[in-house]
Amino acid sequence: MMKKKIYDSKASYNQAKFPKVAKTAQKSDNPRTKKTPQISRITSVSKSRRQRRLSKSQKFSLTSLPWKKWMLEWVGITLLFGGSGLMAMGAWISVKLISDPNAIVWFNQLLPQWTQFYISGNKSLQTLDQIKNSVKEEGFSAGETFSLPSTAGDSILDVLVPVMKQIDSRASLPCETPCRKLVELRVYQSILSVNQREGSKPYFRLVNTLPLQGPAESFVISSTIKSTSAPQGSNKPLPLTTVRRFQGKVPTAGVWFSVSGQRLQNNKTIPYGQIVNYNPKKNYLSSMLEWKSSAGQAPIWQEMTGGGDPELVVEQTVGLDPDFDIYWVQPRKFILNPIELEKISLQEAPIGDRYYQDTLRLARNGLWSGAFALIQPLRQNLMDKSQWPEKAQAQFDLIKFHAKITEAQAIASWASPSQKVLAGLIDGRWQESLSVFENNVSSTYEIGKLLQNDTGRLRSRVDAALRVNQAETNAMAWGALIVASQNGRRRAMSWLNRQPQTSEEAKEKIGKLLDQLDAAFAKKETIQQQRIQRGGVL
Repeated sequence: MMKKKIYDSKASYNQAKFPKVAKTAQKSDNPRTKKTPQISRITSVSKSRRQRRLSKSQKFSLTSLPWKKWMLEWVGITLLFGGSGLMAMGAWISVKLISDPNAIVWFNQLLPQWTQFYISGNKSLQTLDQIKNSVKEEGFSAGETFSLPSTAGDSILDVLVPVMKQIDSRASLPCETPCRKLVELRVYQSILSVNQREGSKPYFRLVNTLPLQGPAESFVISSTIKSTSAPQGSNKPLPLTTVRRFQGKVPTAGVWFSVSGQRLQNNKTIPYGQIVNYNPKKNYLSSMLEWKSSAGQAPIWQEMTGGGDPELVVEQTVGLDPDFDIYWVQPRKFILNPIELEKISLQEAPIGDRYYQDTLRLARNGLWSGAFALIQPLRQNLMDKSQWPEKAQAQFDLIKFHAKITEAQAIASWASPSQKVLAGLIDGRWQESLSVFENNVSSTYEIGKLLQNDTGRLRSRVDAALRVNQAETNAMAWGALIVASQNGRRRAMSWLNRQPQTSEEAKEKIGKLLDQLDAAFAKKETIQQQRIQRGGVL
């Protein structure tokens, strides 16, 4: 009893001193509500934590699920296509090996050196001596071989083997004895074999062939035919007898060869042939161009346009009239050989200017100096405006090259007045040539015969000059002299009257020139008649 009182007194004392603690103690003594606040508090905290975790997990799944799905899809697609590709490659290799057992050599070359397998008894692998023997067994013979660069390394060289066939020699087709023609060119690739001993002869396999056929006879001799009544030649191909590799400065694209032959026509040798290019990256041979040279010269590589690579120059000059075909290397869309030889032509004008059109007209008809005088200021003006295309520059260089030759011929010293007149007319020096004609009366007949034998080269120059400048009186005079020497004075005056800008003064001057020509022909005819009467020889 005493203890209870003491406890009650302590409790009342504590309650008075710590009222909040006492109140809490009283609530906890209630058996029904003793743990309820703590449980509810824990429950609410756990719910809020679960909600926060759920919101984070939902946020994470919303942002990461598309990325994971995308990755899985791409991995699946990659595996699908990769597996399909491997299956297709395996099927292709199987078909390749079944259809061509020699393809195992090619497949072996793709493997690293240490993984290559032993190949025994493969007939596609041959030494150079074996290749020559096999060519002989086919009924042909091997010509001089040429080393080719190889993609396998600088120390390894492929080889070009010309295959030739013996033919009957003819006087019109000069060749070495025995006379042989080229049938085809073969490229053999050097093979590194694991069973090849050090110091032994290298092995090769055939990778490409190029059948060869010469140009038609009519194409070769066309420049020497002076009349339609003369034999025009047949369409039968002429034989190619020699192979030559171009040396010195050549285009960097591949290796260049010339296969050629010769044709005799009117005691004149006309070389002809093809230009062949070899692409070492693809082991591919291709015929780039069929050519002939009326001047009797083989093609050469010479830098003409200043573009870095040289151009192929084929001379067609006849007499004093310079004519050079120039070809430059241009790209094309062909995987095996992405280049071609394109002739620098004067037919198409890359610039629509009227003076440029006149320039090309003069150049096409051989008036190179006149064309150069027109194009030079035009070029400078358009280059200042950045309107000068590459093709125009190529045409400019072509015109400049020919103009230098005709100018040098015109100012040179000549043995006879007729040669001086010819060189002047070729260069379009109308007035200077007329002065030579007027001041050399004794050479009038010789000059007249020169005009009479013109096949159109001089007449076309006169016509082109009058189309560009209709008031060029000196060119009119030469046109009238050419017509008179070939068809008589009446035709010459008729032609002169048709010219749109012919003054009476010009007609009077040209009439005197025609009188000089007629007098020279009449005098020559009189001398010939006197010789006939005396029984002399014409």
